[in-house]
Amino acid sequence: MAIKFERVSYQYQSIDKRGYLAIEDVTLSIAGEGEFITLIGETGSGKSTLVQHMNALLQPTEGRMNLFGIKIDKDTKRQKKVKLNPIRKQVGLVFQFPEYQLFEETVQKDIIFGPRNFGVSEAEAIKRAKEVIKVVGLDESYLKRSPFNLSGGEKKRVSIAGILAMEPDILILDEPTSGLDPMGRNALLKVFNDIHEKLNKTVLIITHDMNTVYEYAKRVLVMREGVLVYDGDPLQLFSRRNIENWNLETPEILKLQKALQSKFNIEIDNYPRSKKALFEAVKEGVKQ
Repeated sequence: MAIKFERVSYQYQSIDKRGYLAIEDVTLSIAGEGEFITLIGETGSGKSTLVQHMNALLQPTEGRMNLFGIKIDKDTKRQKKVKLNPIRKQVGLVFQFPEYQLFEETVQKDIIFGPRNFGVSEAEAIKRAKEVIKVVGLDESYLKRSPFNLSGGEKKRVSIAGILAMEPDILILDEPTSGLDPMGRNALLKVFNDIHEKLNKTVLIITHDMNTVYEYAKRVLVMREGVLVYDGDPLQLFSRRNIENWNLETPEILKLQKALQSKFNIEIDNYPRSKKALFEAVKEGVKQ
């Protein structure tokens, strides 16, 4: 496994020195390729703290991790021989607000910054920039533009391109569709799905959007008050009675499926993951 957590906890230090336990006793494993994962939970449940451990921005105060063969525990900071930069190349983290990652004069300079920092030649870095800008749905003309003159959606795409240029095995995205209209959201989710399927990357998305979880995820992680309370299939998740206790909304497709089944007095045994598949199932049910 590329990422392995064993009973990992993390406590932030507070002014009163009592501390705040952000994640507690988390055990999980994530493969380096082939997974599409969503991480969900209420605000303050520990999601961002959890993913910052995945590329060693934070190290556990209790427990231990193995990130691509590098062992990390609470003593890692004192062990100067442990090199963490290779992890940050293999586990790319895209922050919620692209402004945190964009700072250069041009889009191209922003994208090549990461690869150049990891020793890639300028020519190779520019070649990667031309490739990844297309992967995120923009053309090469954007490379000459200032990142600060782009729309919110374009900035998000450029920040993703900058991480992809480092060729990570795992791509982590913190609330990547927040602030986008439905069309922009769907377009960006298609980009993530293409990255997952065509580039064979493991993609992990932090989101509050249950529609994204239901339509795209192959695996769902649910955080609740710092504890990992669910790790499994999205279909099984939304069939559980306690999703209301976790303050998770029912996806729109499931609500629509229930309404259509009631209206046409039919049963749909499977659970379509898209509106198109749902309407096809309803048509077949009505015919019968």
